[in-house]
Amino acid sequence: MSAPPEISVVMPAGSIEPELDLQLEALAAQSFAGSWELVVSLNTADRAARLALDEALERFDELGAGSTPAVVIDSSAVRSASHARNAGAAAAKAPLLAFCDSDDIAHPDWLNAISESLQANDAVGGFLEEQRLGVSGQENWRPPATPGSNPSFLGHPYLVSANMGVRASAFHAAGGFDESLIRGEDIAFAWALIRNGVKLGYSPEAVMHYRHRKGLRPMLKQHYLYGRGMSQILATHGVPDGAGKSATLLRANGQSVDQISAVHILRRGSIAVGRLVGLAQVLISGRLASFALPGRN
Repeated sequence: MSAPPEISVVMPAGSIEPELDLQLEALAAQSFAGSWELVVSLNTADRAARLALDEALERFDELGAGSTPAVVIDSSAVRSASHARNAGAAAAKAPLLAFCDSDDIAHPDWLNAISESLQANDAVGGFLEEQRLGVSGQENWRPPATPGSNPSFLGHPYLVSANMGVRASAFHAAGGFDESLIRGEDIAFAWALIRNGVKLGYSPEAVMHYRHRKGLRPMLKQHYLYGRGMSQILATHGVPDGAGKSATLLRANGQSVDQISAVHILRRGSIAVGRLVGLAQVLISGRLASFALPGRN
């Protein structure tokens, strides 16, 4: 029986787009000299998507990437990136896990940097480089995804699921990604790690070329959902230091930007509206639960 790989790369795929080939080529070109495996968690039951993925992975395996042929996990039972990542992590054989997305592009030294950082840390985030895949005209629409460190929410750091590494034991001890959240599952996961005493490391050498959504409307919708997810997290999990949930539900994050523009105001407004809607949903669901009678279904 062969020894398990040193590290497993877990990549969710909700659909098979042309960008996948670019990411697979980048993973095939990794400089990491150790043994590793690629686990693709396919989050759709579409037969055509599975056939397209198999063809793409045949090309990936022909390039001699990894130590074993790529593994495909069917995670279509629940349509969510959180479920896909959890299913992929459950199937991974290595004691170290590295997470990436199928539409980004890993730097050749990405996996090596993640692996090296996990020798000194139980969990680590990498640098999200936003220029190579950036959309012309959208350069100042968002604050930096990784501002020289792991990003933070309400002063507490978190890892971004598109570029992170974690020991499998720490991942499972934290419960993986919360599949009940509409967004922000990486925040909740990182905070669960912190509550378990895990210090979050940061590796600027672990570079992932990051792809943002194109267009104003998609970005505003995305940030509205972020806001709803933030309220869910604060209501159900609270912040890592145990501060009262009610004291944090409406606290602004206070991210800085180089310049304030109309787009910046719209983006922050979308988050604020999402947080208010999320808070209302939390309050309504709490009130409904208080009316439930014991022993009634």
